[in-house]
Amino acid sequence: MLRNIKPWNWPLVVVAVSELLLVIVTFGQSRNDLLTLAGQLKDKDASVRRGAIEKLSQINSPESVTLLLRVLDDPAQEVRRDAAFALGEKRATQAVEPLLQLLESSDASDRNIAILTLGMIGGEKAREALLKRLKSAPAEERDSVAVAFGSMQDPQTVEPLIQLLRDGSYTVRASAANSLGKLGDKRAVEPLVQALSDSSDSVRGAAALSLAELKDKRVLEALENLYAQEKSTSVRQQLEYALQVLRAIPVQKD
Repeated sequence: MLRNIKPWNWPLVVVAVSELLLVIVTFGQSRNDLLTLAGQLKDKDASVRRGAIEKLSQINSPESVTLLLRVLDDPAQEVRRDAAFALGEKRATQAVEPLLQLLESSDASDRNIAILTLGMIGGEKAREALLKRLKSAPAEERDSVAVAFGSMQDPQTVEPLIQLLRDGSYTVRASAANSLGKLGDKRAVEPLVQALSDSSDSVRGAAALSLAELKDKRVLEALENLYAQEKSTSVRQQLEYALQVLRAIPVQKD
């Protein structure tokens, strides 16, 4: 019976034990790092707190999210901004509720930070809050919502963005045109073609670049017509790029 017992593979045992010890040491070090950073988030110097946020943004753990959430109400606006964007990069859904509260701040910068971060995180709750915000928001916030919708990659933001192409602010229209290109939805093709006639150079250029991203060869004629009469050097350059992209797309055979 003893002859059926296989001897241990000692080299493998040594490797396994070494890896386990490394995990234990690393875990302990990570805990120490988090405790250090937690202390730095309470430092009187805002630059120290911002440095801690930068380090926390690089740590992938629930604890790092918890610590970042705590500084969304920091007295320094730049610290709140850094914390919000770090949470956005992590796509931390736990941050949605605190960001919705920040959205009601009396500080316009805070509201714009909340809007942009909600766009980074995405989700139904964030989308609905931003749609509601559009109804009464000033131009700067509408512009941030247009940018946020481009980050969300949510098909349900296409129609609101198309509506923003008719906004009274050219910066909002330009941001909407840019975001529609990022979403890649063909519903935006015709509205973007119409935006090529916008009075703003920024909007015409953004529409041309987004049409290039949508890769629909049917818009070639509209782009060529605009190029023939366009006087803005910057828009002509953007049109040249768009035409180059679309002309390079192979013609599909029936």
